[in-house]
Amino acid sequence: MKKVLILFVLLFLVTGCGKESVTNLDLKKASEEVASIYTNMEDMDKDELKAIYGLDVSLLDEYEIKSSSLSNGYFYAILKVDDKNTKEVKKQMDNLFKVLENQSDLYSPEAVKLIKNRLETSIGNYLIYIVSEDNDAMYDVIKGYVE
Repeated sequence: MKKVLILFVLLFLVTGCGKESVTNLDLKKASEEVASIYTNMEDMDKDELKAIYGLDVSLLDEYEIKSSSLSNGYFYAILKVDDKNTKEVKKQMDNLFKVLENQSDLYSPEAVKLIKNRLETSIGNYLIYIVSEDNDAMYDVIKGYVE
């Protein structure tokens, strides 16, 4: 009986106590709302992302990557990534931020500070990167679109 109880407890813990993991984030709607609040956000070109920043978007299932046209350092990326590509995408995103820091260092120490204090997190299979004056506020907007 004791073994059955232990087995049941282990099974309960392994299955996450019945809690379902997040499986979907309405990426387009989240991005639209963030872009409406933080104006002057523009899509980054996928060829530029690869050539300049070393991010291979073919590793992503879906993505929204925008940066501010005001050179204030504001940036966000919502990336849907298959588990097998997560490690490589994180590595490439680290490189992207190094390049952004180097570019910003020439004209905006404030932007460099924002980039260094960026928010990096995930929701399910979505990697989220935010660079702004208030990363938590932008993240709260994105979290509002979890389904």
